[in-house]
Amino acid sequence: MIQRVQTIYLTLAFFAGIATFFLPFAHYLSGDMKIGEFAMFGVFNVQSDTLEMTNPFPFPTYIFGILISMIPLIAVFLYKKRPVQMKITRLGFLINLGFVVYLFFAIDKVNEAVYGSAAEVLHHTGFYLPVVAMVFLFLAVRGIKKDEALVKSLDRIR
Repeated sequence: MIQRVQTIYLTLAFFAGIATFFLPFAHYLSGDMKIGEFAMFGVFNVQSDTLEMTNPFPFPTYIFGILISMIPLIAVFLYKKRPVQMKITRLGFLINLGFVVYLFFAIDKVNEAVYGSAAEVLHHTGFYLPVVAMVFLFLAVRGIKKDEALVKSLDRIR
């Protein structure tokens, strides 16, 4: 049953997780001018194109990035074990939620450490991708529940 709709949702959540490695989480503005960009690999000065600071908590950022991209991919191939697939997908939802909370605090910490809380923060696409992945994971759980209900109803008929 790999051709089910939850496979599409899990694949889209995987691509959203992969995209977090390439898209910035936040931009820092001074007036109307962009002065910095916080991405997976650090805080970059946009004007001089130099690395101002590595991530405030680099280890969790990479771990979260790897987990939010790999868990949906693993769940796709657990289609024969629907209860396990549902648990893995729910775990992916919780990890994405934790990543959003982590990003919220990390963005503020970077603003405080690098710019002295003087810069205005503009959340960018990379910040919202884990939320998009959470929506896809929620929809995947609904699809897995429907499949499980269908299989149980067919077992009752036998």
